[in-house]
Amino acid sequence: MVFPKDDFNKKSCKDANINKGIIVDMFNRVEEEKYNIHSMILLHEGSKVFETYAHDFNIETRKNVYSVSKSFTSIAIGILLDKSLINLENFVLFYFTDEVKSYLPEYESLKVKHLLTMTVGQETDEFHNITPTKNPFEMFFNIPLKNKPGETFFYSNFSSFILSAIVTKITGKPLNDFLDEHLYKVIGIKKPVWKNINDYNFGATGLELSLRDMVKFGHLILNDGVWDEKRVVSKEYLDLALDKHIKDPNLPLYYGFHFWISQYSFAAGLFKQYIVIDKRYNLIFAMQAYEEREILGLYNNYIVKAIEKGWEYCDYSLRDFIRKFEYNSIPIIEKEKEVRYG
Repeated sequence: MVFPKDDFNKKSCKDANINKGIIVDMFNRVEEEKYNIHSMILLHEGSKVFETYAHDFNIETRKNVYSVSKSFTSIAIGILLDKSLINLENFVLFYFTDEVKSYLPEYESLKVKHLLTMTVGQETDEFHNITPTKNPFEMFFNIPLKNKPGETFFYSNFSSFILSAIVTKITGKPLNDFLDEHLYKVIGIKKPVWKNINDYNFGATGLELSLRDMVKFGHLILNDGVWDEKRVVSKEYLDLALDKHIKDPNLPLYYGFHFWISQYSFAAGLFKQYIVIDKRYNLIFAMQAYEEREILGLYNNYIVKAIEKGWEYCDYSLRDFIRKFEYNSIPIIEKEKEVRYG
């Protein structure tokens, strides 16, 4: 297994035993559908098979990865667990006795593991109502519960914010500072920006990463929490984090500890930010985009099929399609700028 440094070791489709013709078909599909994809990268056993950027994007570009942020929050909890500084069975209210003077009694049974699996029991997410002048913890513990903690899945940004606050309560540091010491520096990520309120990082969203930052994180997970012989987070925690804890009632997916689970594991964010961790084939696929349509099928229908079929001679040059991808993206990116920024 190769561990990327400042640059990435390269591997041809032939050496990765990946069918190049099917990868070419994927690029053609992107062109036909005019998907607004900003960047894509595929690693096989830590080596780069391809990497591509749209107009105005490059390896240095960092952008909000939205709910991909949640998976980073999960790893912080895993590191604390490994250090015996937290227990998944701990009651959440314990960490907020100074800030919370009144709360609904149903929250007395809420545990850390319920935050990780989005099984708090709430049916509304009030995260968007947090302001610097409000007490977010009083807000959280007074949201009515529809179900007992642990029973039902409800996707909540507020749950991830509470986990971020717990990291700060335990360590005395913002979540982002804690991860800089124990994660980013180890795997070669320059400390990113992470939006915060009252010195608490959002936890749920607002983390700004490059495509290469994302794929490095995925590669760490693929390698069971070890980076170039240095342990970052335990395999025991990752086995729990990537387990199928609860079914999403609205999707054919399961949820782990802030990771989505299907035939593989993945982190996902708004507008189709993805980190796919596929242990079946030792693949990491990462994508940044600004797209409403579902595009994870590019991985399922092309990349998976390409590695399952294996190498066959193809006289197409993948470099030509990567250059074509950048050229074809120009009007799409310009249109995005008009829509988003006027």
